[in-house]
Amino acid sequence: MKILALFAIIVLIFGTISPSLANQAYGQNDPSILLRIATQADKQIVNQLDKKYQNEIPNNINILYEKGHRAVESLDKSLSNNDIEKAKQDFLLAMNSFMQISRIISQSSEKVIVVSVSEKSNQNLQSKLDRLEKYVKTLESISNKHKIKQNDNNFTTAYSLIQEIRNQINTNEDSSKNIDELNDLIKSIKNEIRNSMAEKQSNSIKNFFEKFLAQIDQKLMQAKDLGRDEIEIDRANELIIEIRELLSKNQINDAKTVYSELKVVLKNIGISVKIT
Repeated sequence: MKILALFAIIVLIFGTISPSLANQAYGQNDPSILLRIATQADKQIVNQLDKKYQNEIPNNINILYEKGHRAVESLDKSLSNNDIEKAKQDFLLAMNSFMQISRIISQSSEKVIVVSVSEKSNQNLQSKLDRLEKYVKTLESISNKHKIKQNDNNFTTAYSLIQEIRNQINTNEDSSKNIDELNDLIKSIKNEIRNSMAEKQSNSIKNFFEKFLAQIDQKLMQAKDLGRDEIEIDRANELIIEIRELLSKNQINDAKTVYSELKVVLKNIGISVKIT
């Protein structure tokens, strides 16, 4: 049963021994199956070493392989001499050596995978950071162009964080906290730009309306002196008051709607106004 358990382990590790061959051998209680297993394991190890290291096999692995290979040769001789106990010892020695080699190769492969994933992750972070830095520069350019007042430290802090994150990436340190802080800062800068530009646009529209309404006030006074329809003139004045009230509350769209109604009334009065 112990030999059968070992054989199962070998099958799991190397995956090349036929289960039917194992059942047949152990069913017949044939010790020669040990030599077949050991020989197959030897071949598998040689293939793994050739694939992994080619002609540059590490010394510690080379020593283990020589030990296992000699045990396989000894196993062959033991079976030829019908020394079953010695054959079992040779088999166990060979399998132990080969399994150690397989374990070393497996661990080495895992390390390579970890390093590759780490390098790829760092490359992705560098690319992401490059995009963020480019975006910060764009925001700074917009802010300067439109003379938007920013918190004095916003862009200085952003560039400082970018440099710190680069250093962390290069030294494989965790940069997630600084990246989150940078993203939050960028959102804050965007909001300040958006709010500032919205305020400027609102002020510009208010100034336009105020200038326009001032001219309409004069035109309505002239129309009244000329004896034009007083009901229409009163209606125009009511609409002007409503527009000014809406503008004071920053309800620009509603002010535009009332202005459209005012244009109709002014046309009925015969007033034409142009911004000068």
